Amino acid sequence: MNALTVAAAVRPGRSVDELETPAAIVDLDRLERNLERVADYAAGHGLDLYPHTKTHKTVEIARRQLDLGARGLTVAKSEEAEAFAGLGAPLLVHYPLVGAAKVDRVAALAERVPITVAIDSLAAAAPLAAALAARGARAEALIEVDVGLRRTGVEPGAAGDLAAATAALGDGLEVTGISCYPGHLRDDRDRIAAGIEAVAADLHAARDALAARGIACRRISGGSTATLFESHRTPVSELRPGNYALLDRQEARGAFGLDDCALRVLATVVSTAVAGRIVLDAGSKALSEAPPPPGASGFGAVVGHRGVAIEALSEEHGHAAAGQAAGLGVGSRVELIPNHACTCVNQQPVLYGVR
Repeated sequence: MNALTVAAAVRPGRSVDELETPAAIVDLDRLERNLERVADYAAGHGLDLYPHTKTHKTVEIARRQLDLGARGLTVAKSEEAEAFAGLGAPLLVHYPLVGAAKVDRVAALAERVPITVAIDSLAAAAPLAAALAARGARAEALIEVDVGLRRTGVEPGAAGDLAAATAALGDGLEVTGISCYPGHLRDDRDRIAAGIEAVAADLHAARDALAARGIACRRISGGSTATLFESHRTPVSELRPGNYALLDRQEARGAFGLDDCALRVLATVVSTAVAGRIVLDAGSKALSEAPPPPGASGFGAVVGHRGVAIEALSEEHGHAAAGQAAGLGVGSRVELIPNHACTCVNQQPVLYGVR
């Protein structure tokens, strides 16, 4: 797991210019502003916030999210659940738990902290229920519903049948609601606003399907950073956005902009030997190979240098086209905003907090 370092290996007050590049830095003022904005939205609409930690993978950021009122934390991996369990907050594992090792690790955690899992098949639910029962532990289960992404989740009308079958497995798993991920809604705000109505209809249908089988739907979990501020128009009771904490080029649209991006990769120009090009020391091992947002190009935005475009990535090299007006020579430093924060952070040994 990464650590937001401000006092251990890095001395407080040390200049960012002293950092060896490439280095992933987090602007703490932007981070705090993003966290507070979403916490205020959730509180203002009576929604429980379960931020997804897969974006920042950092205990210190998660602790701040909890301090601002988050009800719990969302994780994708069993190892993430173990890393964040020390905070004592409820954990929602929103990823199919398939495989004996993963099941056993999460079942063990259920003896320490409140655990909720997302379920979209009886094949995944049964081993987990058995592992929990063997330990005398229990976890809550949310039936995951496909609301348009076509990745995981059952059809809304089938949610009741899976809920009843899961409930019949015994005391290990208690079905308490439904969940979804509207990841297909992004880009244009008007498209998101229009699509959220269909998501709401699917969630109503799934809730009714549970009710028809005599199962109370006490929790409806959903949301994403792209659809975040439309969530109150749906029946969701809890939100799981992740990217909003750091942000990136893909999500810096609609309600957010590039100036909200707290995550930057500090890089150095290491070569200008090829005419019309500069080479940075931030390649695919430091940035994200995710595509840019619609209407944009390249593998990252170069802060303060609109005329510089990162056209390609080698493992250790960022290939950029730059005119003479860019004024960048060997040794020049730049800040890059990656296309996708989650895959960028996943490659970093440490995040440096800066002001």
